[in-house]
Amino acid sequence: MPLDVDQLLPNGSYPEPMRTPSWVELVGRNIAASALSVSGSLRVSGKNRQDGPFDEQFEFWHGGGGQWRIERDGEVVYLASADGTVTVLVDGEMRRQASGRIRMAWVGSMFSPLDLLGEDSLLRKMSTRTRVTREAEAVEKDGRAAWSTELVTPKGDDTIELAFDDGTGILVLLRSPNGGLLQVTNLAVHDQIESERFTWDGPIADADPDRNDPRAQAANRIEILSALVTALERPQDLLSAVAGTADNQQARTAVVDLLGVSDTGADAVLSMQVRRFGSAEVDKIRREVAELRQQTEHPSVDQ
Repeated sequence: MPLDVDQLLPNGSYPEPMRTPSWVELVGRNIAASALSVSGSLRVSGKNRQDGPFDEQFEFWHGGGGQWRIERDGEVVYLASADGTVTVLVDGEMRRQASGRIRMAWVGSMFSPLDLLGEDSLLRKMSTRTRVTREAEAVEKDGRAAWSTELVTPKGDDTIELAFDDGTGILVLLRSPNGGLLQVTNLAVHDQIESERFTWDGPIADADPDRNDPRAQAANRIEILSALVTALERPQDLLSAVAGTADNQQARTAVVDLLGVSDTGADAVLSMQVRRFGSAEVDKIRREVAELRQQTEHPSVDQ
């Protein structure tokens, strides 16, 4: 392709063409984006087996270091502050999750802004059997340079289209074979976002009475780990049960019905990373459950 004279830099040279990043580099950039301060809009649309079509819009702010503010229809649904405090909208009330408990990865939608970047992004939740079908292609998304690529599903019969923002590494597009869509617009990078945006100063419902009780915390941990073990023993059944659910409540109900676990256990299962499905991880979780049961059944004298 001939170079356009209008592209000349002030020194008379042409800008160097962008080097095409590999898939590994795209994933690395996406993980590294957890250090950035960004904001934007996320549209999630598609259809599910139960309720038909859906189309939702989120506004999000990410302050680096795990800080998040997520709003839906102008209402705050998720806050995570720099000190690790997580506040989530549950049944119309803001509730604070006790430290050490698993963070809710769902905020009432098939996808959420939490899926866009970092070590717990959507990429980490995809099957390890998905593979890249082609080299990344330079494209433009919402006026910003981006890289588009495709993954083939584990069965090899469908492809998933992905696009990553070039400047930040954030996932800005996902188009699934069943019509599901994740699309980021209005993406902006900030030097810093004030910490007040990530804290909740309104009323908090039902403070956790067991927060400082070691035995209660151990029991909660056992509940979560036991649910994970049960899920890891039935991976295909779990995937089939959750596929097609539109939101957190439907997915939670499907997991509860399938595995016979509590809502707390179901939330833990839904937040689990794909890498935990290895046999070594299952054995590790079983050992931790056994140790916790031993501690609760035979507590030390200083407890």
